[in-house]
Amino acid sequence: MTTIPDRERVEADPPALLPRHEPGVRWDRVAFGLLLAAAGVGWLLDSQGASVPWHLAPAAGVAVVGAVLLVSLVGGRGRTNVATLGVVLLVAAIAVGVGAGRFTGPVGDRTITPGTDDWSGTTISAGTLTVDLTHGPLPATGRLDVAVGAGRVVLRLPADRPIEVRAAVVAGTVRVDDVAVQEGVDLNWTDPANGDAPLTVVVDVGAGDVEVSRATY
Repeated sequence: MTTIPDRERVEADPPALLPRHEPGVRWDRVAFGLLLAAAGVGWLLDSQGASVPWHLAPAAGVAVVGAVLLVSLVGGRGRTNVATLGVVLLVAAIAVGVGAGRFTGPVGDRTITPGTDDWSGTTISAGTLTVDLTHGPLPATGRLDVAVGAGRVVLRLPADRPIEVRAAVVAGTVRVDDVAVQEGVDLNWTDPANGDAPLTVVVDVGAGDVEVSRATY
């Protein structure tokens, strides 16, 4: 008698395991959302001319993160990310406390054209500060101080007046006529061609660039 062999049984592949999602609130997203909303409100108030104490932002962020961590004790996920964010904000708050507060000012791009009657300095917390000295008469002597916490300072110098430039950058680059003369951290650059000139511009940047250019006409 001839027997018909049994068909080979084809075993179906086991279903793929779906990633398990732990229940609970994502507290890192809550913290980030609160900080983003606060920054947006501050930016809106600043754009409307209100005085916003940006130098207190890191400390306020630490307070928000601390509150979120306390609430997260009831359960949920993302507490490690919240703690990491808190450490970053704490470092920023300490930096402000030990000297970065000198960059207190508005946020956004600014252009100033100081002249004989308005040889005053300007500070912004973040953005691009353009200092154009190529328009109008300049005073015979004086010192102009400008500072940017995070961003860049663009300094435009006239061709017919010797002006000493002293630039200090915590971390970034100093560029002169589109050429990088210094880059890295703790930079200090002084225009070697105009030392001891009657006019001086002192530039202070926390994180960013200083760009100096002299008119050729």
